Formats: sequence, structure tokens, C-alpha cells
Amino acid sequence: MSSGRTLLITGVSRRIGAHLAAHYLARGDRVIGTYRQETAELANLREQGLHAIRIDLTDTAALPGLIDDIAAYTDRLDAIVHNASIWPSDNDCASQPELITQLYQLHVTTPVQLTLALQHRLPAPSLDGRATRTVVFLTDTKVSAGSDGHLHYLSSKAAADSAMRSLAISLAPHTRVNAIAPGLILFHEQDSTEKRANRLAKNLLPFEPGAEVIAESMDYLLDCSAVTGITLPVDCGLNLLNPSARD
Repeated sequence: MSSGRTLLITGVSRRIGAHLAAHYLARGDRVIGTYRQETAELANLREQGLHAIRIDLTDTAALPGLIDDIAAYTDRLDAIVHNASIWPSDNDCASQPELITQLYQLHVTTPVQLTLALQHRLPAPSLDGRATRTVVFLTDTKVSAGSDGHLHYLSSKAAADSAMRSLAISLAPHTRVNAIAPGLILFHEQDSTEKRANRLAKNLLPFEPGAEVIAESMDYLLDCSAVTGITLPVDCGLNLLNPSARD
């Protein structure tokens, strides 16, 4: 059944972003999705009705054009999902220092600027104290534990989590702002059987959840009108384990 919503989801060309776009399109919702590269998943989403916008979200000069495109497509925006992400290691960042800037731009600066600019261009009112727009950040369950191999990545995700809480305060009551902090959701095709088994052994619930659990979590955050300023771990209990078990 359609909820009649219009959603903006960043990074829809693959994996979680593609699944979220398909999930809401299947409900009859309108979905605007940003992407950087063409993929087979993106082509399928277009056939389902996705309004796709190609943009490099690390390029601040491109944001006004994105906002113009969104405003030309719709006069109502019910949800913004900040999913677009990169995952360079600390070794990658050491050899390509520009990646550090891109991490913060993509995970923090652009989502904040985009959220605020869209509120200015397509204002969300408050109805009887209830928010009419929901914003969701995708962060990472390892933010609180840290990592010896992804310092810059997790630092930027921690900054995104902090920005989420500040936005929840400043945008109330017309907008609710929350975060989902995934753990292991999907393995990569190249992951060996041994690597998969070792990783699953670190979860209290030792299975590969799949992207549908993020869609289920997103449904909750979109539908529950009394929730704002929270981070929802979706990690099969990984956050309950001691930090040394999280790597």
C-alpha cells in the first residue's frame, strides 16, 4: 500500500541505497535518488519510476543544482535519507589525503547543508506539534568502539551522529532527525568463506541480515511520530560485545 510519500535517498546505485529505493518505489511512493555511477541496479530502479540525479556530493558547488532539480520535481518532501558513503581505509587516506576531506564532506557537511537548504526551499510545517518531515542519517555501529584501520571513516561517521542530534534540536518541531547505525548488513562477493564465518562469530545473532533490515528500521523511523534524536543500532547485537571483538 502506498504511503503517498516523496523521499530523497542519496547513493541509490547499489547495495543498501538501491534496496531502500526499490522498497519505497514498490509501495508506490515517489523516490528521488542521487548517484555517482551507472549500475544495473540503477537502471532497474529507473524502470520502476526512480527520479535519478547524477551528482558528486563531495562537490559543494553542485548542491544548488541538486536543490533546483528536487524543487522542480516536487513541492513536497517527506523524508531525506543520507545514505551516500565511502569507506576508505587509513592506508588509503595516508596515500590520498584528499579522501579525508571527502569523508567529512560526504558524511557530514553535505547532509547538513542539504537538509537546511531543502527546508528553506521546500519548507516542512509542523501540524499540531507533529513533524511532517523525517531525516535519517546512516552512520556505523563501530563509532563508539573505534577501529585501528578506519580512524578517518569512523570519525566522520561520529561527526554525522553528532550533527544528527543538533539538527534534531534545531529543526523541531517540523522535522524529526534520527540515525541508523548498521553493523554487518551485506557481505561483499569477494569475501571468503573463512572471513564470513569469522565475522559472523562476533555477532550475538550470527547471520547475514541483508538490506531488508535497514528498510524495516527506516519504516519504523518514518512512521513513529514521537521519535527524534536517536541512533538505532542495527547490528545483530555487536554493540553489546567488548570493543576488541568489534574489529
